[in-house]
Order: sequence, then structure tokens, then C-alpha cells
Amino acid sequence: MKIPLVILAIVALILVLSQVFLPKPGPDSVEPRTDLPWQIQVNPDGSSRVFDLQLGSATLADAMAKFGGLEDIAVFEPGTGPLVLEAYFGDVQFGPLKAKIVVGLEASDAELAALRERSVKREGSPSGDWKYVLADAPKLHAGRRLSVITYIPGARKLDADFFRARFGEPAASLQENEQAVSWFYPQYGLSILIDDQAREVLEYQPPRDFVMPQGVTANPAAP
Repeated sequence: MKIPLVILAIVALILVLSQVFLPKPGPDSVEPRTDLPWQIQVNPDGSSRVFDLQLGSATLADAMAKFGGLEDIAVFEPGTGPLVLEAYFGDVQFGPLKAKIVVGLEASDAELAALRERSVKREGSPSGDWKYVLADAPKLHAGRRLSVITYIPGARKLDADFFRARFGEPAASLQENEQAVSWFYPQYGLSILIDDQAREVLEYQPPRDFVMPQGVTANPAAP
């Protein structure tokens, strides 16, 4: 019985000494997160920083370094509105939330039309939107600047109080249908779709490029 007691005593002594002599982490050793969905930094020139990406100058290469590999690159054609070149990421984890992320890429009208023509697959949706999938390697578009970031949380039913606690009162809102409403924060370049039947959608763009849609209702409670 003496040997086990000696071993236990040695282990206990090592634990005590490690607590005494090992340096304790200082307050600066753990850096705070700066890439959460509600952390938006607005710059004097009207650009913004979100997810540690500078909207207005960040490129697809920067987004890939932050979010990981791509699922698809495609030309998106909404039922109403212009064509958009988009890059689609898989599930991305930031803080407590997992999300799908889509980034819009700058491209001229002529480039968009040409890309759509050489797409390898067309996918439709009940809403009348079309997605023209490209076979292009990501490096062909790596230098394109981001025009918008769309963040779709994996968690369902994030309610109005969740967003109000993080962004404050919206400047305006728009009732999309019976179960969905959009909130607008032009000072952040942010719009949020809150949907009782589907996932919520957050869309970020530089505040200088933000245009309030028609038909919105101003919020008298907004600061």
C-alpha cells in the first residue's frame, strides 16, 4: 500500500507546483470575437466591416479564406431584378450559430450575360427565380470584389426580439406576406427577413450602397 500512496503524493505535488509556477493567462491573451453577425463596423467612407471582411474592397479570395471552400458559383436571375453573380458556401460556424453564406460578386452586365450563356446547369424555384450554375474554378473569380453578403442562420425561428436586442429598432419595415417581414437598417447597410415559416435571412452591403425599397413603413421608435 505504500507505493500507491507515494505516487499519489508525487502527483499532488506536481499539480500544486504547476498551479504556482505556470504563468496565468492575462486579459489580453484571449482576443474577443470580431466576426459575429451582429458586429458591424461602419467606416467614414461609407464602407463597412462584417465577419472581418471589408465590404467595398474585400474579394472572393478573402471570403474563401474566412468561410472555406465553395459549393457553387452561379449567375442568379430573380423573377424581377437584374442578374447577380453569386458564390455559395456550405455551413459556416460563427459563435453560437451555424449558417449558410452567399456572397454577391461585382460583374458588369456584359459579363453576367456571357456567364449565363456558358452555364452548365439551370435550376429553377417556385418563386420564378433561376440559378445558372457555372463550372468555373473559384480562382477565375477570386479577384472579384464582394458587393453583398447574405447570411442564413441554421437555427429556425429567430424572433424579432433576438434581432432587436442586437441591432436595435429598425429604421423601417416591409410586410412581405402574412408570415414574413423585412427590417431595414440603412445606417448599417443591413436588411433582415424575419419569417415565421422559414429561415431568417440577413443581407449586408456597404451603407453607401444601401437603397431603401419602395413601400416601406418608417418606424417611429427608431433612433
